[in-house]
Amino acid sequence: MIQAKRKPHRKLCVVMVLFTLLLACLSPLVSAQTKKGKAVQKAEELFRQNPAWLGTDGANSTPLGNNRIFWSFEDTFISTSEVHSRKQSTMIRNSVAIQTGVDPLTADMTFYWGRDADGSPASFFPEDGKTWYWTGGAIRLDEGPLISFLHRVKSTPGVGLGFSSAGYALAVIKNPDQPPSDWEPVIINAKESAFDAVPATAVVRDDEYIVGLALKQEGTHAGALVRFLASSLAVGNIENPQWWAGSNLGWVGEPDLGPAGPVFVINDAGAESSLHWDQRTQSFIHIATYGFGAATIGMRTAPSLTGPWSEPVEIYRPPELAGPQPFVYSAIAHPELEGSDPDDLIVTYATNSFEFSDLFSEHGSEHLYWPRVISIRLNRKQ
Repeated sequence: MIQAKRKPHRKLCVVMVLFTLLLACLSPLVSAQTKKGKAVQKAEELFRQNPAWLGTDGANSTPLGNNRIFWSFEDTFISTSEVHSRKQSTMIRNSVAIQTGVDPLTADMTFYWGRDADGSPASFFPEDGKTWYWTGGAIRLDEGPLISFLHRVKSTPGVGLGFSSAGYALAVIKNPDQPPSDWEPVIINAKESAFDAVPATAVVRDDEYIVGLALKQEGTHAGALVRFLASSLAVGNIENPQWWAGSNLGWVGEPDLGPAGPVFVINDAGAESSLHWDQRTQSFIHIATYGFGAATIGMRTAPSLTGPWSEPVEIYRPPELAGPQPFVYSAIAHPELEGSDPDDLIVTYATNSFEFSDLFSEHGSEHLYWPRVISIRLNRKQ
């Protein structure tokens, strides 16, 4: 059975509160344009190569070089018996994997997680007292190490959704060319900001800087930009970041922002999303889900990180929307993966249920709480 220590789950607990907030959280696409994506079900077998790893929701990927890709996952089911059933599993806060090969149809995936003293499954990035980590954007630095932003989360029983943000942290992995079983991540917790914007759901390199997309936690998840010197992140220094304060002020230090905080360059960036420069379209691309529960997947583009960002264009309507209570979220692009066409962009998204028990049914064990894979055909700029 699921262990008694199972945590409050950010997408599953306080169902009545979620439905109460439904209308307030909806953020439908405002653009009438559509761009048809297609499901790539065979690619989903990539996530089923270890019978003990039984599904997750959030899924971020980062190229490491030499056809190796780092994946970080959020809440994950890990089997606790040889039956390899969710009914005999535990849910840990995060796990990771290394993919070898860039074609998801033929690549190999090796999964990793931690172990408690008694040998039971544990989070790869361990809890810090009463707070835990969900994974955010990551990047392999030219300076050598792999750095991964982590979202710090704390439990708030009976309040809101049962959890709230406790800020963010940075994990530095000095030997990413070795298997994660040999890693000893150094985790540095950041000081809490005076304003509501938490790095970093996605990161991109911009010359000597690493720029992160920081999300507003209360209300609609608007997106701001924060940057750090890459050389500072390489040694775990996350002090003195600069925030985008608009074209008049440019990048400024946090003390100069005041309580109003930075400028939000994307009015709805989703609770989890991706951001990357796409050589084919010669633009930055932001992928996110829009709406709550019955969410669609949309794409925005911009000539620069600071914008102006386009209105979202619908790129995919998940088939789960035809169900009685659809729960779709966490759309993330993986530009390092190869599709069937050079102009394909591979995207994953998460499916879930408002009833936790559904995840243990025969249908739920097979179809829910696994990354779903789609491809979007981009319009290459001539």
